[in-house]
Amino acid sequence: MGSEKKKIIQEFLKCPYNKTLFEEFQTTNSEETKQKIDVKFKKYYQNYRILSYLIKVLHYESKHFDHKLRTYKHRYQLILTNDLETPIFFEKSYSDSIDSSKDIEDHISNEKLFTCFKTLTTRQKEILSLVYVRQMTDKEIAQYLGITQQAVSKTRKNVIKKIRKGITHD
Repeated sequence: MGSEKKKIIQEFLKCPYNKTLFEEFQTTNSEETKQKIDVKFKKYYQNYRILSYLIKVLHYESKHFDHKLRTYKHRYQLILTNDLETPIFFEKSYSDSIDSSKDIEDHISNEKLFTCFKTLTTRQKEILSLVYVRQMTDKEIAQYLGITQQAVSKTRKNVIKKIRKGITHD
C-alpha cells in the first residue's frame, strides 16, 4: 500500500467513532458494520479529495496572480517628479552627432526635398522634427503635443506621401 493511502487511512482512524467501528468490525466481522465503515470512509475520502483539489487550485492561482502582479509592476513602473502636471519624456539623445540642431530644416540638404518641406504646415514640420531628429515614438509625440497617437501616425504618413509625391513629380 502506498504511503499516501496509509496516511489517509491513519487520518480516518484518528476519529474515535471511526476507530471504534473498525475495532468492532475486526471482532465481529459483521456486514452491517462494514457498510457503516464504507459509507463513513467514502464521505471522508470525498472530502479529502475536494480539500486537496482546493489546496492545489489556491496554490497555482496564487502563483499565477503573483506572476501577473510582477509583470504589471515591471511594465508600469512608477516614476515621480517634482512637477506632477507635466508628463515625463525620455528623449533619445545622441551626443555623438556633430549637428545638435533640433529642427529638421537644418538637416535637409536636397533642394527638391527642402522645397517640398517648405509647403508643410507648422504642425507637420514639428512632427517630422520630433520623429526624425529627436527620435521620439508616435506615443511620445502624442503625449508631448496633446493629441492622439493615431493623429500623429496619420499626419506622419500623409506628410511622407506628400513629400514623396512632390519629389517624384517635379
